[in-house]
Amino acid sequence: MEPIFAAAIQRFEAMHDEYFQYMDGLTMADLDWTPGPDMNSLCVLAVHVTAAERFWIGAVVDDLETRDRPAEFSAAGYELPALKALFSDNIAFYRRVLESAGSSRLGEVVDVSRYRHFPPQQFTRGWALLRGLDHTSEHLGHAGMTRQLLDRR
Repeated sequence: MEPIFAAAIQRFEAMHDEYFQYMDGLTMADLDWTPGPDMNSLCVLAVHVTAAERFWIGAVVDDLETRDRPAEFSAAGYELPALKALFSDNIAFYRRVLESAGSSRLGEVVDVSRYRHFPPQQFTRGWALLRGLDHTSEHLGHAGMTRQLLDRR
């Protein structure tokens, strides 16, 4: 596996472990708790992050799936093992598809318009890889704050 992809997988794994720390020991009701209006539960964050990761890494390797982004924000009723499985399934996918991916293709432009409900969008494969990492990191901060607020309620 190319070093850039191995490093990306390691970073995803480390962030996933942090998500697990924020979710461990929580009941389904805790996972569905929201700190306030227009804020996300840990369940929503997990479902949204894993769907977005899968989308962006799919753009790197031409294995894009259509996703229902609005539905991700109404996710509820997941037990902790099911949420952890979403993260684990992503890592298994990354290992499988990035094993044979070439970093020389990271400069190629991909059109993700047909998979999103936004105006036409084109990105390089490298940008998609970075966006997947960046997006997971962004919401990891949200998950940490949500857990802190949950513990203080």
